[in-house]
Amino acid sequence: MNITTQLLFAFSVAVVAGQAQATCQEMDFDGHSLARCKVWPAFKNQAIAAKSTFTPASDDANDGGMFDLELAIVDSTNDQTLAAYRKDQAYNSDAISFEGLVIDTARFTLAPEVRVFGLRSDFDHRSGAIPYSKTDLALYLREGNKLRPVLEGLVVARNAGEWMSDCEGQGTNTRRTVDIGETSHNGLADLIVTSNTTVLSSYKKGEECLSKTTDLKKTRTTLSYDGQQYVIPEALKGY
Repeated sequence: MNITTQLLFAFSVAVVAGQAQATCQEMDFDGHSLARCKVWPAFKNQAIAAKSTFTPASDDANDGGMFDLELAIVDSTNDQTLAAYRKDQAYNSDAISFEGLVIDTARFTLAPEVRVFGLRSDFDHRSGAIPYSKTDLALYLREGNKLRPVLEGLVVARNAGEWMSDCEGQGTNTRRTVDIGETSHNGLADLIVTSNTTVLSSYKKGEECLSKTTDLKKTRTTLSYDGQQYVIPEALKGY
């Protein structure tokens, strides 16, 4: 191997290594792109990588736009991609803006040999009078060298309110947990979603501003797998 060939070979190795390394990286959200990477404790030498990039709806970025999603499982010893998924226009970002992603590696075991991971996406509408924020949960299943969503759009956290003044108004805070059920449909366990909602009311009494907090009755909803995805009722979705 002559010197020219050696240099070309070294350059090629460096380029390939750089591409592989870029598969799993961390990059803070700057309003236009982000990257997340997290070791998957369920599987030795595997990590989950997520990347999202903004595409504006028009020349004016203030008009909002869409965020694409690139998702992969990588070999943490060499950063080679083991399975991947891509969804263009995965997240809408306008008045309610996309704020980021969190990889969830909780123990989502849907069958004896079926383990999935989650992705939590955050959204926010910054308004003093009509605040709104939510977190959606999606679950992804590996099938060979591909990833497939089996759950999308389940709202696991939601804050909303309407305030007529600095004092008077009402807001709700909902938090949901997801547990694995004992029953199953179409080969995957049912998901048990428990919802806890608190209502905060503020009102004037004379010169005083008083508040009242009410915990609503806890509810449980069972989500069943239809062979493609878990079916989510409208009440557990957001806007």
